[in-house]
Parts: sequence; C-alpha cells; structure tokens
Amino acid sequence: MSKNRITFLLVTALAVATVGLAPTAAQAEEAPAPAPAGNRAAAADGYLYAWEHAWKGGRQARWSGNSANWADQNMRNQASSALNNGFAGAYDDVLLHWGLSYGGASYCLPNGADLMDMRFDHFRHDGAGGGEALNDNISSHRWVNNC
Repeated sequence: MSKNRITFLLVTALAVATVGLAPTAAQAEEAPAPAPAGNRAAAADGYLYAWEHAWKGGRQARWSGNSANWADQNMRNQASSALNNGFAGAYDDVLLHWGLSYGGASYCLPNGADLMDMRFDHFRHDGAGGGEALNDNISSHRWVNNC
C-alpha cells in the first residue's frame, strides 16, 4: 500500500470518528433545559403562601411581612400546604407558629422551600403544640434571619 493511500485512509477514519462524536445541531437543540436549583419553580416574589388544601389546592393566602394572627387572611388553623417564596438574603426564612403572636411551638420553612402536604410535617418540641402536625394548626408566622 502506498504511503499516500495510508495517509488518506487514516485522515478519513479520523474525520468519520470526529463527526460521529460531535452532536448534530438537531441533537443540541433537543437537549432539555436544566431544572431550576432546589425546589424553586417560580421566581421569588417576597411572599409566604399558604393554601387550604394539600398540594396547593383550595383558597390561597399570602403575606409579605409578619402575621401575628393568620385570621387576617382567614387561614388560621386551616392551611395544609405552604411555600416560602421570599427573596434570598436577610430575613428570608419563615418561622411558622402554633400559637397567636408567634407563640407556642415553631417550624422553620427555609427560603425557597415548600410543604405540599403538612399532615407529615410537625412542630418542634419548643412550646405549646410541640410535636403536633402543622396541618390545620398554624396561627402566626414571622420572617427570621436564619432557622
């Protein structure tokens, strides 16, 4: 075999291998977009959300600041799911409280986190209501710097 023919075959083989490894334009366009970091589905808007039913169903309430009594949104002891959609930074976590005026046991909902079915989430043992399920048991909340 001549030297030119061997060179031609090697160059051709290398070109075929390179083309086979590189994705086509169609393959690159079909790649799914990366998922959002954490469990954030929506951009932060600065609110704590609560829903009457699990999985964000039923009536919805929202607060941008503290609430000493969830009756202000007709949600006291009625929430079954929640979302902390606050802005990241200082005072971005939320303490959910069993009692009025930030009293009783608490539960920390970190920034960007949600609780889809609060029957399975319980207050810490740090006051009245400790150990009870959050479902239909939240009376107040406050934004805190760190849980």
